[in-house]
Amino acid sequence: MATVFLGVGSNIDREQHILSGVIALAEQFEWRQRSRVFESRAVGFAGSDFYNLVVEVRTDSSIQQVWQCCKDIEERNGRSPNSPKYSPRSLDIDMLLYDDELNAEHPQLPRAEILENAFVLWPLADIAPNRKHPLVHKTYAQLWREYQGQQQLAPLTDERWLPF
Repeated sequence: MATVFLGVGSNIDREQHILSGVIALAEQFEWRQRSRVFESRAVGFAGSDFYNLVVEVRTDSSIQQVWQCCKDIEERNGRSPNSPKYSPRSLDIDMLLYDDELNAEHPQLPRAEILENAFVLWPLADIAPNRKHPLVHKTYAQLWREYQGQQQLAPLTDERWLPF
């Protein structure tokens, strides 16, 4: 079984879509854990603030099967497969890691955003602090300590709407 880390985000009806996405992921894969939910500004475009978190699941599915499942869940939650990369979204689910697989093709693994965006790195460091990035060989906790944009987001103080 592969350990997979998925980034989940929304800036349209955030609570509703995050909850729907997390439930769908828990139904499709063996649920392990989730990070806290973080709020951050939109990156790359002007838009409403996002809620973001990272979930860890286990699966026997292939990389392509996991990727397709994530796209299907997004579409069921109102995301168009043709929407621009930098635009508001009801639900965005990105595969960050699939074990320690390296894949330059689509989907890129590990996802470059891990090292680029606080809304990916902090939640990942939150649930996998001692796990090492397969390319830079530093732990996610160490990468977060070294990250320069820590003020870009904050954890939510009330997550009662998300039951697990």
